[in-house]
Amino acid sequence: MNKKIFTFFATSLLMAGMIAGISAQTFSSGETDVKIAVVFSTGGLGDKSFNDAANLGLQNAITKYNLSTDQYATTEPKDVAEINTAIEGYAADGSYDLIIAIGFSSAGGVEESAKAHPNQKFMIVDSVVDLPNVASVVFKEHEGSFLAGAMAAMVSETGKIAFLGGLDIPLINKFLAGYQQGAKYINSDIIVSYAYAPNPDNPWNDVDGGKTVANQFISDGADIVYAAAGATGEGVFNAVGEARDSGKTVYAIGVDSNQDYLLEGGILTSMVKRVDVAVETQIDAIVDGTWAAGLTSLGLKEDGVGITEMEFTQDEANAIYEGSTTRMQKIEEIKADIIAGTIVVSEVPDTDVQETEEAPVPLSIAPVFLGMIAVIFVVRRKKLI
Repeated sequence: MNKKIFTFFATSLLMAGMIAGISAQTFSSGETDVKIAVVFSTGGLGDKSFNDAANLGLQNAITKYNLSTDQYATTEPKDVAEINTAIEGYAADGSYDLIIAIGFSSAGGVEESAKAHPNQKFMIVDSVVDLPNVASVVFKEHEGSFLAGAMAAMVSETGKIAFLGGLDIPLINKFLAGYQQGAKYINSDIIVSYAYAPNPDNPWNDVDGGKTVANQFISDGADIVYAAAGATGEGVFNAVGEARDSGKTVYAIGVDSNQDYLLEGGILTSMVKRVDVAVETQIDAIVDGTWAAGLTSLGLKEDGVGITEMEFTQDEANAIYEGSTTRMQKIEEIKADIIAGTIVVSEVPDTDVQETEEAPVPLSIAPVFLGMIAVIFVVRRKKLI
């Protein structure tokens, strides 16, 4: 009898241990033996924007899966050459389950290394590498920027707003395109000025340059400046902060991450790209064995882009736009129309003419006009003679 009781308790303890083990695996941080490498974009961490958003996704995965320090590696390259070297270094190592490259500047390095290491899995953000071992994740920045432009137009008191981009490239021009269209959707007469970072060799980390450009925009009458230029955008925030301290009612618009807290009340909203979700989702897929190569495009429908809830600018968000509709309610209506396809947002900005009060005659055209005037003068003089 005692033997039977002992056997019963022993069996019960064994089953309890098994159940506890299963429960620990189910509800714990989800330990795994995967290894992840991340190569950030130039500008590095601390940009409070694009790279930091990617890092948030990595950190979430580290916490979720209780990754040890030897299960992940990161690189903060200073230029494209360092990006390529880092990507190839991780690929040649051969121990990483996924190599994540952040930013369009990584495209060449990813393509070269992916071809050289066909069994290595890669992910690239903000560019497309069409290879069977690469997952490409891009965003519909123009859709989120449409909302930012619409809000800017509703809030602007001067009828002039502005945009600062890092480089004159298709990716950054998607931000400009949506911003222009969203603003024009609300106010067809609004003036949308634009410029790019003054130092093309340092477009994403030129705080002083960003401030200089923003000060010029503000001097020209723009009361809202949208920055899509990485850490260069901090210069815009600095310029807006100083202008507000002097009594001007001006705002900035942040980008990629929720930057509203960086200048409470002075950043109207931020156009958020969920780079964090994209990175974390790719790591999830590696862990659970569902990872697949190919293209993923994230827009408003997928909650991949959008604007913030305007935590520090609630008065502006909740002001009446028309009838009983608030500005934020109008934004929600516009969002629904874009998702439904009623509003189609172009990726191409209107860059034919810089929209300022007086568009100067391009220097390349000026000699032609001068020549025509000279010919007319000579002909008329001959007739008079």
